[in-house]
Amino acid sequence: MSSENQKNAGTAKTLMRGMSWQTSCQLIPLIVNLAMTPWIIHGLGPARYSIFMLVTSFTTLLSQFDGGIGPSAMRYFTIYAGRDDRESTTRLLLSVAAIVFTGGLIISLTVFLTTESILQFFRVDPLFLPEASFLLRTLTMIIAFILVRNLLNAVINARQLFRYTSMAILAGYGVYIVGITASIMCGWGLYGLAWTMVIQQVVGSIITVPAAVRYLRRATPWHMNRADLGEFFRYSWKVQITGLTGLLTSQKDQLVAGRLLSAQQSGPIGQGTNFAQQLRQMPLNATYPMQALTGTEVARVGAGDAVTKIEKLQRIWVRAIVGWCVIGAIAALFAVRAWLPDSFTLAAPVAAAFIFGSVFQLIRHVANLWCLTLGHSEIEMHAGVASFIVNVVLSVVLYFPFGVGGVVAATVLAQLASVLFFSWQYHSRVPVRPRLYTHEVPFVGLVAGIGVAVAVEWLVHPYLPRGALGLLGGALLAAPGMLVYLALAFNKADLATAKDIFRRTPPSRS
Repeated sequence: MSSENQKNAGTAKTLMRGMSWQTSCQLIPLIVNLAMTPWIIHGLGPARYSIFMLVTSFTTLLSQFDGGIGPSAMRYFTIYAGRDDRESTTRLLLSVAAIVFTGGLIISLTVFLTTESILQFFRVDPLFLPEASFLLRTLTMIIAFILVRNLLNAVINARQLFRYTSMAILAGYGVYIVGITASIMCGWGLYGLAWTMVIQQVVGSIITVPAAVRYLRRATPWHMNRADLGEFFRYSWKVQITGLTGLLTSQKDQLVAGRLLSAQQSGPIGQGTNFAQQLRQMPLNATYPMQALTGTEVARVGAGDAVTKIEKLQRIWVRAIVGWCVIGAIAALFAVRAWLPDSFTLAAPVAAAFIFGSVFQLIRHVANLWCLTLGHSEIEMHAGVASFIVNVVLSVVLYFPFGVGGVVAATVLAQLASVLFFSWQYHSRVPVRPRLYTHEVPFVGLVAGIGVAVAVEWLVHPYLPRGALGLLGGALLAAPGMLVYLALAFNKADLATAKDIFRRTPPSRS
């Protein structure tokens, strides 16, 4: 094997190992969470659990107001890691950490002083107001700490040391399980959950911060110069807009429900949203390998010659995603209903709607990676802004005739608008590109798979047990429909192509 092929093989091995770490730190908590959620709802009570979900959604949104610094820093840390430039890494870290820490303190102080007004806005019952106030103030006071810690995490992720952040997530989730169990058994309520979240962050930091410090070095001067910092922020504001519009879209329905229905009644919307997001996130673990493949192929043979291989990748991705989202939405409609208590019945159609809507965002993922590789990051940003505007407008229009259901429908329709806008920009701004992803949708297989999945779920779902076993049973009932879809969507050539695309040693250029 040539030295270049050995290098490529090692790179692919590292990427796949990173993907396995990311998958494990999502899959294990997902399984435990699905098993425990009905018990947690029963132990805390639907109202208190709904308040907990609303407050965590609100603080998650606040933690993203960092000017795009976090995701942007990852880009620069990766470049510095490739050169093993620890002094530049340290300068960037200290410069942006000072900024995000100051911004985080301002956010924390503002929320701390306006906590009661915020909770009144979400119509929190006076009975739960002391607990909710303590939870909100506690979580917002650690935002600055989390923002800086995430920068340190980016340092080690840039060096592809995903095991540290994955272990931190798993350890933190272990703390969460112990803490929430103790809070329920001892009757601590939201007070116990607040301290659990603090300890969770401390434990994760104990694992990741020492690992990151090893890749820093004292630099003189300690900060970036004005020109470099200006270049950094010119890039980061685009990332902030893209990330923030996506997060606002994902959290909007829970927050709107909290305002319209009250915090105590917003739980089903929030639970359905979270369930859909967890399933949506699983396929995205393939992002790093696909992004590496796209960039490597373009660098190796040029954009024009890389189109053929990327089209093959896109075909496999689109067909897999369509089945995952559409058949998955059918399964969620029946399985989530069996999983959660009767007070959370609304979570099932909400989860199904959002999982189905995810297909419009995920279907273009390979095309977006192609755009990023060729330097067209503005296309996804424009699509995100368009989606957010459509979402807000339709939410207002559809709320009056359809209530909260109209707000949920607005989110799905906004995702459809986003993919249409992206397609238009993709066609007009990218002259060299793979063919449009909609050509890869196997409509015959999709119709057949939907028919089988709906028939089986409809016939058997009355006999599903309640709780986690009901969720598992509902998911398994979708298997016949998924198998029919896969049989019609893929052929042997597709499987051979998939193996070729992700094989560890790409063909040499000899």
